[in-house]
Amino acid sequence: MLDFIQTFFRELVAAFALLVVSGFVLWMVFVVIALFRELFNPGDIQIRSYLYRIWRLLLLSFELVAYGGIFVAMFLLKSAEEEKLRFTLMMIQAILFSVLFLYIRWKTGGFFFQQKQSRRSR
Repeated sequence: MLDFIQTFFRELVAAFALLVVSGFVLWMVFVVIALFRELFNPGDIQIRSYLYRIWRLLLLSFELVAYGGIFVAMFLLKSAEEEKLRFTLMMIQAILFSVLFLYIRWKTGGFFFQQKQSRRSR
């Protein structure tokens, strides 16, 4: 019983680390692309707008990892013979992160969740 609990938490942390590290790797790719776009853009570098874009790219990369992690975990779960617990936990965590990011988008009016104006505010 103790061995199962130890294995469960080890795989839980490993699945979380896999999602986080892949989010940071994707963010680094986005940062390099944004840096080259900014360097070859005519005019001065606007640091404030550049840092804002980098922040938005960080959030976007973790969103993409959460949404894509569901499908990748399903594929890995089906094709892998070992580590089924890790990929199951990765899929559960990706679903939870996707729900969290969709909730944040819904509350901030992102994607197509624009809040309709009430009659009083018109």
